[in-house]
Amino acid sequence: MLHRVLAVWLVSGLAVGQVQAQTGVGLSTPTEASPKQSSLMAALSYGNNSSFFGRTQTTRYPYAAGELTYTSKLGLWGSVMSYNLLNTATFVDETDLSIGWDGDLSKTVDASLSYSRFLFAANSPLVKSSVNNSLDGYVGWDWGYVYSRLNVAYLFGGSNDLFLILDNSRYFEIDKLFTPKGYLSIEPRVSVTAGTQSFAETSLVQQQQRGNGNGKGKNPGTGSGTTTVTTSTTRFRILNYELRVPLTYHLGKVAVQGAWRYAVPVNLLPEDVSRARSYFTSSISLTL
Repeated sequence: MLHRVLAVWLVSGLAVGQVQAQTGVGLSTPTEASPKQSSLMAALSYGNNSSFFGRTQTTRYPYAAGELTYTSKLGLWGSVMSYNLLNTATFVDETDLSIGWDGDLSKTVDASLSYSRFLFAANSPLVKSSVNNSLDGYVGWDWGYVYSRLNVAYLFGGSNDLFLILDNSRYFEIDKLFTPKGYLSIEPRVSVTAGTQSFAETSLVQQQQRGNGNGKGKNPGTGSGTTTVTTSTTRFRILNYELRVPLTYHLGKVAVQGAWRYAVPVNLLPEDVSRARSYFTSSISLTL
C-alpha cells in the first residue's frame, strides 16, 4: 500500500506484481485509491508478446486483456483477469483468479500476500500453461530515493517452482500536465529473478507432445494436452534480468499507461528458445 499509494503506477493492472511483474501474460496487482477507501478498478490492456519470468515460446503471442479488481479499505482484494491471444482461435485463452492482502507494516515498509489460480484454454501454447497455482508475497522498503522490494513466488500444479525477485525502482511525477488535475508518473525499475526451472522443462515437454499429436512423431497417439510429463529440478539460479519503464498519465479516476520492458533470460535449458527481447504494453483503467 505505502509505495503504490505514492506511485499509483499499478493502477493499469499490468504489474507483474509479481510476479508479475515481469511476466507478461500473468498476474496483475490491484491498486488502492486510498488506504482508507474501498475501490473497484476496471482495466483493458494490450501487449505485443507474452512471457513468463523471462521465458517465452517460439511464436509471438500479442494479447488483449480485461481486468476487474475490488479492494476493501482493510487492504483485502480480489481480482479476475482474462486474456485473449490475438493469433489463436480461442477467444479466452487464460483467466487468472486472485485474492490477497496488501498493507503497511510501518511508514517505510509495506507487504503483500496473495493466492492465484490460473485457468487455460485446452492446448494452450503458453509457457505458463504448465502451472496452475501461485502463492506470492513481498516486503518492500522505501529508502526515499529508491524503493526496494523482495518478491517470493511459489508455483505449483503441473510443476513446482520457487522464485525470488529483487526490484529496485525510482518514482517521478510531473504535475499539472495538460490540465491542472492531470499528472504523469514515471517509475523505472530494474529486476533480478532467481529460481528453479521445472516449469520450463514441463512446458517444453508439453509442446513437443502437442507437436506429435498426429501419431507420426516419437510418441504416436499422444493427443494434444492428454499427457503431461514433469521433470523436477533442484537447480536454483539467476534466470532473468529486466528493465521496465512505465509512463502513466492520470486524470481523475482514469489512468492511461504505456510501458517498455527489456528482459534478458539467462541459464537457459538446451531446448529453451527464449532470448533477450523488448516488450511493449498499454492500458487504460477506471477506478471507482
